[in-house]
Amino acid sequence: MMSRYTFFGGQRRTGRRVEERENVYVDVYSPALVMLLLIFFALTVVDSVSTLVYLGKGGRELNPIAQWMIDQGSTFFVLLKGILSGVCLVFVMLHKNFRPARMALGVGFAFYTLLGLYHLVLQIRAL
Repeated sequence: MMSRYTFFGGQRRTGRRVEERENVYVDVYSPALVMLLLIFFALTVVDSVSTLVYLGKGGRELNPIAQWMIDQGSTFFVLLKGILSGVCLVFVMLHKNFRPARMALGVGFAFYTLLGLYHLVLQIRAL
């Protein structure tokens, strides 16, 4: 899964054999995938900040884990959520040729898109 080339100087874009397209690890990632993961990461940060803005307007956090992180402080919340999201996204990047990882990325994008719309509605209602 990881080698000394995973993040710098990689050479393998596909499997060693022609039939190896699925369930293989590589050490070169497409710029499109990296951009997609960076956008996903940005969505998680926007979600954190939107949550804090909504709470500042009198809203309530329903997720008990997120509420615990918020209770530790706003900076702690944003940093920890960013770190956890980043670790998960690196894991997905490393497993890009595995179907469950691609499905997780799609489900995650759908979730954060809907969550972004939900935050927008909450912000409008809190005015």
